[in-house]
Amino acid sequence: MIPNIMMVVAFVAGTGLVLTLGLAIRDLFSQRYNVVDHRLSLDASPAEVRQFIRQQEVHGGAVDSWFFRLVEESGTKMDGPTVMSVILGMGVIGGAIPFALDDNLLGAAGGVLIGVMLPVAWLLIKRWRRIRAMRTMLPEALQIIADSVRAGYNLEQSAELASREIKDPLREEFSECASQLKLGNFPTSALQRMARRIPLPEFRVFATAVMVHQTAGGNLALLTQRLSHAALQRQEFVGHLNAVTAGSRLSALGMALGAVAAMAALAWLQPTYVQAFITNELGPYLLALAIALQIIGTIWVWRVSKVTY
Repeated sequence: MIPNIMMVVAFVAGTGLVLTLGLAIRDLFSQRYNVVDHRLSLDASPAEVRQFIRQQEVHGGAVDSWFFRLVEESGTKMDGPTVMSVILGMGVIGGAIPFALDDNLLGAAGGVLIGVMLPVAWLLIKRWRRIRAMRTMLPEALQIIADSVRAGYNLEQSAELASREIKDPLREEFSECASQLKLGNFPTSALQRMARRIPLPEFRVFATAVMVHQTAGGNLALLTQRLSHAALQRQEFVGHLNAVTAGSRLSALGMALGAVAAMAALAWLQPTYVQAFITNELGPYLLALAIALQIIGTIWVWRVSKVTY
């Protein structure tokens, strides 16, 4: 038991040292912290905010932008560094457990991969559920904003009224927007932050319209009401599309799960057949080819049935 514990401690220490050195080298050579975050300042102008965002996208890279966008759009209470620490910790734990139990480096590598993918999969599922809920509530929220603007309320009062009338997750976003406006932040910076956390085209158009209205004026109530109707029509279209393509998607899911169920049933009923197939020199290659074709087919059906409207 003591040697296993010592191996786990050595593995965790070595992994932490490698990760620390890697992050230190990245910070030294990427110059990511040469840019000052003006968004934290109340006197930052909208031009400074836009310039900061562009500089962050250039210095951060595609992977960093995708990761921090995933964290923001998922609605989690944790920030980017905290989520990264959780992912690294899960990877270390996932690699240490099989290495301590079986002294298998291949199993440790697989455990690291599974440990890293579990938090990412949780964020993806959380973002998918959050976006689906926000898409359902957005028409009502925009209609409330349109009615309140038509009644003579300003943006802060409209956001506060919307936060009282709708449910989460949009309630939290509008409440945060109202709080930022009460603290004196620019409406441009508050709406840009909301647009990053609410990745829906109707809301991004609404945020752009409010930014234009702050400088050039216009009938914001009428535009918001039209966006509410557009969001409602888009929601109806998505529901109709899901109903029409439900048979195809279920067929693809049944084919993918049916192959796994058939393989499991064969391994339970006739284990000698499966053992002979795996021990054959072509068996692992054929199995890997079948799994790859199943994944490619599933992704193909998912891409065909996904329509951007």
